[in-house]
Amino acid sequence: MSVHQNSRRSTIRDVAAEAKVSISTVSLFMRGLAGVSTDTGQRIAAAIEKLNYSPRRRLEPIQAHRFFGMLIEQLPLPAFSDIFYGEIIRALEAQAKAYGCGLLFSIVADSQIPRMVADHQVSGVLILGGSPTNDALAAELARRGTPLVLVDNYVPGLQVDCVVPDNEGGGALALQHLIDLGHRRIAIIEGPPKYKTLTDRLRGALRAAQANGLHIPAEYRQESLSKGRSNKGYLEMKQLLSLAKPPTAVFAISDKTAFGALEAIKEAGLKVPDDISIIGFDDVADATPPLTTIHVPKYQMGILAMQQLFKQVNQEREMPVRSLIYTSLVVRQSTAPPSARG
Repeated sequence: MSVHQNSRRSTIRDVAAEAKVSISTVSLFMRGLAGVSTDTGQRIAAAIEKLNYSPRRRLEPIQAHRFFGMLIEQLPLPAFSDIFYGEIIRALEAQAKAYGCGLLFSIVADSQIPRMVADHQVSGVLILGGSPTNDALAAELARRGTPLVLVDNYVPGLQVDCVVPDNEGGGALALQHLIDLGHRRIAIIEGPPKYKTLTDRLRGALRAAQANGLHIPAEYRQESLSKGRSNKGYLEMKQLLSLAKPPTAVFAISDKTAFGALEAIKEAGLKVPDDISIIGFDDVADATPPLTTIHVPKYQMGILAMQQLFKQVNQEREMPVRSLIYTSLVVRQSTAPPSARG
C-alpha cells in the first residue's frame, strides 16, 4: 500500500495518475459514458482497486442503496473461483466500486426472488449465466420492473439488457480453423442443451461446416455425458476415440471440456496435435500443450454489464439492448494439419 493511502483518502486525481489518464477520462468511465476504450477502462478499474478509491458523492437515484445484486445458479465450484466467471465477477466488483457501490451475491434457488431483492436492499440486479432457473427469474424481475442486466445469457422474447459473447461467431471461427488446417474428420463435443451460450457455439460450428460443404456425421456429434461431473470432456473424448474411425480433430464446446478431452487423449497413448488436434472456447487457463481456443473478453463483459445496469438505475438509457462482444481465434500448439497416417 502506498504512503498516501495510509495518510489520506484517495482522490480521483490519484486514480488518474495511477492509470496515466486524465481526470475527465476517469469521470467518463465512472459515469458509464462513451469515450473510454476497453484497455483504458481496465487500467482505471485496476487503479480504483489498488487505491481503494470511493467517490465522495454518488448520483441521486442510487443514494438510497449502496449495493447492486449479483445472482448466479449453483455451480460445482464457488463462482469466485470458477475459471470463466471469476474474471467477470472481478470486473463487476471493480466497476461497482468505481461508482461508490458494493456487490451483494446470492445463489438462485427454484426461481425464487432472493431476499436482498424482495427487501429492496439493492438498486439493480445482474444475473450471471444462463439456465432455465435463471431465465424464469429474469422474466419475473423484468415483470416487476427491477433494473436488470443478464451477463453471458439472453432470453428469447424478453427485452432486457444483456451482455453476451459472440458465441455463434466464435463457434464458426473454431471449426473454420480446423477446416483450414486440412481436417475433414472433425468431431464436436457438445454441451448440455439447456445452456443457450453453448448451443449457439454449436450452431456456429455447424454453419461453418455447411458453408464448407463438410458433413459431420451423427457419431462425430458427441453429446454431453458429464452431468454432475467436474471433469467435463473426458468421457465424451473416450467415446470418440472408441469409434472405428476416430476424428483427426475435435472442437470442444468449452475449454473446460477440452481439458478433460486432453486427459482422455493422453491416457489413450496419443499425442496432441500429432495424432489429434483439439480446439476449445473461452481462453481461461493454461494446458499442455497450450490450447488453441476462442478468446472471450470476460473482464470487458463485466465492466460493460455494470455500466449498463448503472445507466438503467439512473434512467440514462432509452431502451434495452443486447450487447454482443466479439470473440477471436487464439492459435497455440494443440492444433496442426492432420498427420499422413490419420
